[in-house]
Amino acid sequence: MNIASEYTAHGMALVPIPTGSKGPNNKGWNLPGKVITDPEQAAWIKGNIGIAHAYCQPHPTAALDIDDMVLAKAWLAERGIDLQVLLDAADAVQIVSGRKDRAKLVYLLPAGVAAMTSVAIKEFLGSIMVLELRCGTSDGLTVQDVLPPSIHPDTGEPYQWGGKGNWRSLPEIPDALLTVWQQELVARKAGRACPKARNWVFKGIDDTPRQRMRVADMLLHVSADCSYELYRDMVWAIVSLGWHDGEKLAKVWCLTAPHRFDEDSFWNVANGYDDTRSPTIGTIIYHARAGGWNG
Repeated sequence: MNIASEYTAHGMALVPIPTGSKGPNNKGWNLPGKVITDPEQAAWIKGNIGIAHAYCQPHPTAALDIDDMVLAKAWLAERGIDLQVLLDAADAVQIVSGRKDRAKLVYLLPAGVAAMTSVAIKEFLGSIMVLELRCGTSDGLTVQDVLPPSIHPDTGEPYQWGGKGNWRSLPEIPDALLTVWQQELVARKAGRACPKARNWVFKGIDDTPRQRMRVADMLLHVSADCSYELYRDMVWAIVSLGWHDGEKLAKVWCLTAPHRFDEDSFWNVANGYDDTRSPTIGTIIYHARAGGWNG
């Protein structure tokens, strides 16, 4: 029995992928009737192979795909999850691409949990992919991840299995990670493009035409095409003004660098504002002066 046949014998639904590619090119490949689940049919697959997460049996599979190790660790840590613990778990199953600072953990979804809509987490105005929680699409179809021993199109080397576990006995996704995924989906369905309710600790800056003109002038001297740290601090500083449309003003400033803007990333940052310790108007003044403002 070849490896593709063995995959299907263990409940994996497969997608044929052309050699030298990371994704299928045949129309409708992500439809249930297009995937391969029969070991005899799988034996005829040539080229690369992908796992169709949503259609695996008896339960869908999923992947935690890490694109930026540093940012992913920070994002998960903020939600009470230690990425290193996941990677070092005794039953951890990884797909190893050989690319630096990347990782991919594969899990089973629990019994009774349907295929999950995939979620992409981006930072730095949406220009950096941090991680993805991968399984299905919002319209009920599947996504796929390339399986060993497929050849990576960039490195020319085969993908390999890694981790202390065994792909023949995939671990169930940790409860904490599943909860974070579910919460992220709820937040997006509710429409993250809504300001979080705030209980202001201080009055903020008077909302007058004169103050608005002053702030607008300062913002003209601070480029939104900046580091993630400056972008975050500026968004929080604008929100700290306490104006009813603070998030809208912050978004307008971010959109002065439209090629860097990502809606989900913006609201992720804006709703992370903490009125007890986040930057204030002083941050805006400091960076405006550094940019040549002398008001």
